[in-house]
Amino acid sequence: MSPRLAALLLALAALLTLRPRPAAAQACQAVVDVPEGLQVAWVSPMGRRVRAGATIEVVRVQDLRKWVRDHGADSARLVQGMGMAPRWGGRRAKKEYKVVIFDVQADWMCRPMGDVEAGKDVGGVIACDGREGGRIAYHRSGYTGCGYSLDTGASTRGLDVFRVKWSDASTWGFCTMPLERFIKGA
Repeated sequence: MSPRLAALLLALAALLTLRPRPAAAQACQAVVDVPEGLQVAWVSPMGRRVRAGATIEVVRVQDLRKWVRDHGADSARLVQGMGMAPRWGGRRAKKEYKVVIFDVQADWMCRPMGDVEAGKDVGGVIACDGREGGRIAYHRSGYTGCGYSLDTGASTRGLDVFRVKWSDASTWGFCTMPLERFIKGA
């Protein structure tokens, strides 16, 4: 290989590794204000369980229903819309999922926002601190640090996301159903 071609390939490789991820390439957009009481949904693989002290990542039920109506989504596309599966789908998009719906208070939750001071109110919900913003029961590959997910299927803004401890979210009970059933009822 010629030295010139080797230098060109090395420069191209450097450019490809420095390319920003879609979520990092844009500034954070505004998040939606939430009322004191609301319904949220935890979408996770069938059979996935968490301990009472675990933190889960949830979205508003009304936002999830609207996304399904607007996109006519099947479960694989919805999982991408929530930032839980890569653009090409892969095995995460092919899994069977469930939806767990909770009635919660806004002050039980936090927003995972990387550049906002922990405890600051953002649209009726505080920004997560290190404990709530750290380890969660099911990590979303479309994490943006902006309080919303990246729709990995379209590389656009996804749904507003929140984190809440299971023990808090389940205080008033919960309803569990297969994701396919939720989609049909949306």
